[in-house]
Amino acid sequence: MTLIFREKFEKKLEDSWEWVHEEPSAWKIGTGVLHLRTLPGSLWADMNNAHNFLLRPVTEFPTGLTTRVTVKNYPVEMGEQAGLIWYHDDDNYLKFVKESLEGEEWIVLAREADGQPKLINKVGIAAENAELQLVLKGDTVAGQFRISPDGEWQTVGECPLVTAAVPKVGVFTHGCPADVERWVELTNFSILV
Repeated sequence: MTLIFREKFEKKLEDSWEWVHEEPSAWKIGTGVLHLRTLPGSLWADMNNAHNFLLRPVTEFPTGLTTRVTVKNYPVEMGEQAGLIWYHDDDNYLKFVKESLEGEEWIVLAREADGQPKLINKVGIAAENAELQLVLKGDTVAGQFRISPDGEWQTVGECPLVTAAVPKVGVFTHGCPADVERWVELTNFSILV
């Protein structure tokens, strides 16, 4: 694969990033790390009250296009999550996240099209770090993860793209109560083809 873009999260963000529903006090850049506070809210169904989606445009969307990020989080609340998103708007997106559901941690592939959410698949995980990737395979997208940088990629599921239009790609977190302060660490965001 050829590297198209890598975000090093050093001092400031590279050009072309944009925030959607930004909450400036809930993110900061460390040495090689984007720290995102997990805020209340969700994109699921008609909620659409989540904050701090960090997105960037992709000019072409060829087969094989891949976005990757390493996520370190400790989700506790039902629906608390962090990971990758391919985003058109609040009602049309594809997400691949490390999430708390039913008191356990999962890697989850889900999508929403025209406001109709669907969980594609989930796989249990017992690690604080996971490297996530979304891979375009023609008209479908595969969500894959691994626990270590030299580990094998495990496919959680595949699903169709949400729309024919090219989405923006990026990272996000949401689903924590307002009175709890929990931060996610995101590293090594990259786009490859």
